[in-house]
Amino acid sequence: MRHSRFISSTPLIAGLLTALLFAMLVAPLNADDSDSRYDVSKEVTLSGTVSSVLHKPAPGMIWGSHLMVETVSGRLDASLGRFGLEGKGALSVTPGQQIELTGVMKTVRDKEVFVVRSVKANGKTYTMRNEHGIEVSPLARERAAKKGVTL
Repeated sequence: MRHSRFISSTPLIAGLLTALLFAMLVAPLNADDSDSRYDVSKEVTLSGTVSSVLHKPAPGMIWGSHLMVETVSGRLDASLGRFGLEGKGALSVTPGQQIELTGVMKTVRDKEVFVVRSVKANGKTYTMRNEHGIEVSPLARERAAKKGVTL
């Protein structure tokens, strides 16, 4: 029985495709940003009024939910991440509401965005990301609540 060259090279092609997929997943989405890591030492806290709540990003925005917030310095695009408005214990705000945001200002795709780590609203603090900038999932919030831990 004669083997085709394509059959013998299938493991090589599969390996290359796997390596490519891994590289795409590991590379940060905002790789054009020279300072793509979340730096907790650069955190600031801002207060403002919610002007709009975006459960899905508008074209040109980074992935996830966003709040448009009016501050004393102007309008701010506050990125809450994929899970900010989802699941049990998620943030719930409406336009006109006063909030306090803690996070880091970043330039992503040539646009300024405030990467939010926590939001104070409704007399409660909601954690969007941990101190390394990694998003907190609804499941992690639920587990922390069962343990009595505040994220």
